[in-house]
Amino acid sequence: MEKLVYFRLRRCTVAVCIALGMSVSTCVIAENGEAMTASEADQLRYEIKQLQLINKSQAEMLRKMEGRLLQLESDPQVAPARQQGQQAGQQTAATEKEEVKKSASPSSSVENVLQEEHALFSDKFTLEAGFNYSHYDRKDLVLEGFLALDAIFLGDIAVDDVKADIFTFDVTGRYNVTDRWQVGMTIPWVYRNTNFQRNVSGGVESEVSESGLGDITLLSAYQLYKETDDRPDIVWNLSLKIPTGTDPYGTPTITKTAANGDDLTFPKELPTGSGLYSLTTGFSFVKTTDPAILFANIGYTHHFEESFGDISAAVGNQPGKVKLGDSIHYGVGMAFALNERTSMSMSLSQRISQESETQLDGASKQEVIGSDGNAATFSVGVTYALSDKLSMSTSLGIGLTPDAPDFALSMRFPFRF
Repeated sequence: MEKLVYFRLRRCTVAVCIALGMSVSTCVIAENGEAMTASEADQLRYEIKQLQLINKSQAEMLRKMEGRLLQLESDPQVAPARQQGQQAGQQTAATEKEEVKKSASPSSSVENVLQEEHALFSDKFTLEAGFNYSHYDRKDLVLEGFLALDAIFLGDIAVDDVKADIFTFDVTGRYNVTDRWQVGMTIPWVYRNTNFQRNVSGGVESEVSESGLGDITLLSAYQLYKETDDRPDIVWNLSLKIPTGTDPYGTPTITKTAANGDDLTFPKELPTGSGLYSLTTGFSFVKTTDPAILFANIGYTHHFEESFGDISAAVGNQPGKVKLGDSIHYGVGMAFALNERTSMSMSLSQRISQESETQLDGASKQEVIGSDGNAATFSVGVTYALSDKLSMSTSLGIGLTPDAPDFALSMRFPFRF
């Protein structure tokens, strides 16, 4: 009697067949203690056979695919494509890394504020083109006569009016020597137009225009301390102004007399520079308190004494020395990053200057009365990032004191390399 017994262990897919002998005609399948019939055993044999055939077919297919892959990888026409795919993958990874880095860097609007009000050390080189316009209008009431009996004025009453427009086009280059030291240079071109008026009995006026190279300025900025949670970013600034423009000393004057008898005296030409070397040093501070950026600066300017062949408007050369008054300046303000590309700023600045001194050869020094100044300006500006490299900064300044321009417009386009 043939017996074939199958045992299927609990939760096991392997059937164990125990052939007890060829003469056994009955299979007994034990699963969970239950016996299987001979027909069920035949069905299992059939399924096992089918699975073995499927496995054999899949193994053959896998072997063919591996052979085809080796053939493709060894093909020279396919290898560059594979390399391009790898490079594309690497570029994608690099781009993702760059995007992550960019997201951690300050926004363009914040960088623009730092560029204009402080110093930016993140870029190797920055080229900036700028345009400035300033307007002055000064009216003075002039009394030419005397007081009779300390109450009655006898004489002429004149109104002197001077209107000046100054256009300055400049190019500034800044190079970061290290990640904390920046050097630069500003080259200005100046156009000036001044209208002189005098009105006593009908009026007379005249205009003078001048253009040319202004005073070139050398710049240096060094980051003393980087910004922390408790301390602002502090930068030491140093600049040297070189008198490459025309100076105002010894300029002859012209007297124009109108038919009504009014006469007007005005300079024959206008200066485009100061005529003296000057050294400015100071510190600037920036503290970011998102979304606002606070900034401030303070500095001192020293003018070096210089000798000229003629320092007087009188006829003939009168050599001597000129020393412009030193000045101290400061500024405070804040900016807001409106979005990723746009920021808005407002600031107050003031410059207080001492009186200038002149000294003719062989004579003692004399202070020039009225040459001291106090110029305060309130400014508002908007900065917009045209691209990742190019920005546009605009500002409007309103004069708060008589020595400041009535108003000033500025537009600058820094391009970062």
